Amino acid sequence: MASGDRHPQTDFRPDIEGLRGLAVLVVVLFHANLAGPAGGFIGVDVFFVISGFLITGLLLRERERSGRIGMAQFYARRIRRLLPAALVALVVTLVVALNVMAPLDRAAVGLDGAAAALSIANLRFALAEGDYFAAIGTPSPFLHFWSLAVEEQFYLVWPALIAVVAGRGHVRRNVAVALLVVVAASFGASLIVTDLAANWAFYALPTRAWELGLGGVLAVALGVLARVPGPIVGLVGWAGLIAVSVAIITFDSTIAWPGVVALVPAVGTVALIAGGSRAWGPGRLLAVAPLRWLGRISYSLYLVHWPVLVLGPIVAGGELDLVGRLGLVGLSLLLAFISWALVETPFRTGLPSLTGRPRRTLSVGMAAILAVVVVASVPSFGLGTTDAATPPPAGTPEPSDEPWPSELPIDLPSVEPSAKPSAGPSAPAGPSAPASPTAPPSQPSPSPKPRPAPDIANHGPLPGDVRPSLGQARQDEERLRRDGCLAFEPQVVPSQCAYGIRDSDITVALVGDSHAAQWFGALERLAKHQGWRVVTFVKVACPFIDMPVRNIALKREYRECAAFNEATLSRLRSIQPDLTLVSMSRFATRPVYAADDTVAAKGAAVGRMIERIPGRTMLIVDTPYAKIDVPACLSSHVDDVDACAIPARVAFLGNLGDVEAVAAKASGVGRIDLTSRICVGRPCSVVVNGMIVFRDHSHLTATFSRSLAPALGGAIARQLGGSLATLGGS
Repeated sequence: MASGDRHPQTDFRPDIEGLRGLAVLVVVLFHANLAGPAGGFIGVDVFFVISGFLITGLLLRERERSGRIGMAQFYARRIRRLLPAALVALVVTLVVALNVMAPLDRAAVGLDGAAAALSIANLRFALAEGDYFAAIGTPSPFLHFWSLAVEEQFYLVWPALIAVVAGRGHVRRNVAVALLVVVAASFGASLIVTDLAANWAFYALPTRAWELGLGGVLAVALGVLARVPGPIVGLVGWAGLIAVSVAIITFDSTIAWPGVVALVPAVGTVALIAGGSRAWGPGRLLAVAPLRWLGRISYSLYLVHWPVLVLGPIVAGGELDLVGRLGLVGLSLLLAFISWALVETPFRTGLPSLTGRPRRTLSVGMAAILAVVVVASVPSFGLGTTDAATPPPAGTPEPSDEPWPSELPIDLPSVEPSAKPSAGPSAPAGPSAPASPTAPPSQPSPSPKPRPAPDIANHGPLPGDVRPSLGQARQDEERLRRDGCLAFEPQVVPSQCAYGIRDSDITVALVGDSHAAQWFGALERLAKHQGWRVVTFVKVACPFIDMPVRNIALKREYRECAAFNEATLSRLRSIQPDLTLVSMSRFATRPVYAADDTVAAKGAAVGRMIERIPGRTMLIVDTPYAKIDVPACLSSHVDDVDACAIPARVAFLGNLGDVEAVAAKASGVGRIDLTSRICVGRPCSVVVNGMIVFRDHSHLTATFSRSLAPALGGAIARQLGGSLATLGGS
């Protein structure tokens, strides 16, 4: 990462160069998933403090020396220092990525590259990826540009801020006051936003500016520190090294970041810089040759290591072992040295045609950025990619259902609808309403009971008429999200959503997390066929369980989930549904307390919640796990869908069905298990009956979900004693 220009020899700090080397080393080891630095991500926080210190010091010295800050000269230096190596890394990464990544991912990768070139990658990933540590699992090769974007945005506002507040007279005092205000406001915002939306706190400049500001405060205070005895400041430096080391060793990705704990590495870095060059300080340790060498190439190493670590396994055809990952780290070091020697250093120190002409430097730099943006954006216009898909607006009806099959696994009487089906969410669902007087009476009609047609796992090439189409598969989700009926983290009160037959006298409720929501397609289709109303109470990553759980994005106890579940129970008591279906992801249940992380404890906790639901309740067993991004895999293997098949050991990972079995036994409710209809064949095919099964790594496509309506109806009928006609007392 960038940490400012090199100063004249009298200002150069070998200990800071070594500190940059330490910071980039722990970041690389963390990203390479090598044993040791579980908190290696804090290296970025160290860089932020260093950048704030060096840039603020540079601007202050210029202001004190010349009485002004030359904006054009400052930005020209920034461009020569940062842009050439960044653009080379961008272009090379883009070329490789567009040739080795799944075709379905190429448009998004191009937009990631364009955002990186425009220094808005942090905003792009905050919107698209959410949690940084989750994004590492399915990464963009440009993800690391988020921190560079934060620094570039900092460079845009910092010189102007210092120029404005410096005023006349006491320049350093005025700047110090302004910086302290910035640090306090930014740190306060960081605490608040980390608790509410940790991904934005992680990526955004306003919640990261306090770390850069701390470095700036230190730069302003150097004159005061000079009057403190060297040994005292040196000991402070050792305390800072201890703080940074503790953060590297003991912190991990489960911590809500940045938050209050980010003070440890940030303040530790301030102490390290303050005492690094003083008597008894840790400067000699930081200035050892290996760390200084890493510090010299740290910017180029940061630029190249992440694309190598992301694209390397794709080129190799799978995840790499320890030796393979070490090999990628070695390759990163080699490429970083080449970039530093052939690109970074010549542009920073040479090229007289640019160094003496800041306006020309600015013009050339902007032109180069725009050229990369245009090239990177080409894949998003559909060149060389599969058909793109735009989600329909809220309220759009689902695609027309296929004819209801006559082959049903058990007696499933057809019921004439008591009212016209609604196309979207209806008015708030209340107590069961009488059927419309103009509608025909709900009378069951006999139906045959032949054995159902067997599910067929597709093999060989992807069918040309596959449903949904490959380009639409990722967007083929139940409409609850776009209708505002799938609650997200902050929401604690369920939306009032009802579907199916608006005025039906039979109400079925769907309760749980996004793995419950994925059953909506099947349930809505079944409801329209049977003449039911469907009400939904679903919230992302929120298991219906009576125990404290953590949220992986918020990095804390999911208090909003507990509140949502209580509000759901209150609504269910008011509605008194004829049947409540409950389902949840086995991976969403992350207990706060280690003692709760057992099948027995989780099953009992789910059972306690189910016992509080009024009326009939049934549990739907969680769906198999794909692990891979299924549409992306299929786009890379259109000639052989079996290349994306899911091994049973993966599909059934995480004690599939065990928690539901314990909960069903504890609460005395029925359990619905349609695993055999989803995992067809061994390994499990991801294309069944001409339909793509998963839209991502674990959620069913809405198309495939709708196809399971007869199976879901049959399973419910079996739990009811053989006929759905008994639902609602009919």
